This record gives sequence, C-alpha cells and structure tokens, in this order.
Amino acid sequence: MAIDTLIRGGTVIDGTGSGAFTADIAITNGMITDIGRISQPATRVIDADGAIVTPGLVDMHTHYDGQATWANHLSPSSHHGVTTVVAGNCGVGFAPVRPADREKLVELMEGVEEIPGAVLNEGINWQWESFPEYMDYLDGRQFDMDIGVQIPHAPMRVYVMGQRGLDREPANASDIAAMRALTHEAMAAGAIGFSSSRSINHRSSKGEHTPSCRPRSTRCLA
Repeated sequence: MAIDTLIRGGTVIDGTGSGAFTADIAITNGMITDIGRISQPATRVIDADGAIVTPGLVDMHTHYDGQATWANHLSPSSHHGVTTVVAGNCGVGFAPVRPADREKLVELMEGVEEIPGAVLNEGINWQWESFPEYMDYLDGRQFDMDIGVQIPHAPMRVYVMGQRGLDREPANASDIAAMRALTHEAMAAGAIGFSSSRSINHRSSKGEHTPSCRPRSTRCLA
C-alpha cells in the first residue's frame, strides 16, 4: 500500500505511559498504518529528527465561545499541541440569546473569564439566536483544530427567564420545562454536554453573580 505521509525519525510519546522511543510513522488515507522503521516510499516525507511526535492533545476546558466566531486559529491552544478543544464551560457562553440580552452575556464572560468586553463586542457578529443556529455558524467556519461546544446554563436561563434569570430568581415548572427542551434541542444539534457554575466567585464585569448561582451559596439553581 502506498504511503501518503511518512513522519521519519521522531521521538514518539504515544500516551500509553511507556517511555519515549524513536520511530517512523506511516499515514495513509488519514490513518496511521505503521509505526517503526519504515523503508517504503511516501508521497510526503516529514523529517521529525529532534522533534517530539505525540497524539493530539485535548483541552477539555476552554472559553473560545467568542473567539471561535471570528478567528480561524484557536490560539494559544493551537500553539501547544492541542488538536481538540471543548468550549462552553463554567455555564457562560453566547447562545441561546435574545438581542436584548447580548450585552449581559458579554458582561458575564468578561467578568468570569476576564476576556475584555471590548474585544467580544468588536468580534462577535451575533448571527444566531438559538443554540443550534450558533452551532451551524461555527460549522460554517474553518479552524486549525476540532472544537466541541457545551450548552451553558447562564445564557439558557436568561433566554427563558429574562430579567428573573438575571436576578437569580428560582425557576418555576414552566421555566424548567423550557430549559429542558432547549437542552434536548442543543444535544440533538451536536452539543457535547451541559455546563453550569457552582462558584460564588464567578461574577459579571459589573460584580453580579452568575444567573446559575445564588448569593452566599454554592448551590446551583435548578
């Protein structure tokens, strides 16, 4: 079988816990087909002598929710061997969202994750309202790595409850049913999970607790 790409002479750390070793790696049709000393010719040869060759790293906790809407390079993760990131953590993000609540979500992200609101306001073009629309928007873009997104609690709570959500009022049965439906909708569209926050240290840039947290309590709201 013809080899598409041959990575030659790299120091391989395979992630199994075993020691590093020097080897060639053959890749054909997008899959690793051989590891060892390989003498077959290849369409493309990469000299990896002096370099480390590892499986792609997965960063399970990132906040590229905004950056992914305008940037193709998800840096700095892409500079450090990361090939897959997960966004939508800590219950903050930018979908679902009504136009009137956009600035509140920016304030939450700015306060919780210290991403400047000026950057978010300049970069995000808000071409979505629902979470599936947000995922469709990301799906239409190209990145230097794979990205998975969780549906965040705070935007969903504000989307359903409006100011009551921002004021951290308890959800009633109708609110909970609506949030449950939005979660099912997001998961069906490809969300990889649901995230919330239990930290009383998570506040908006204006000092307000996140919609998913009661003041003076670490208990997450329903």
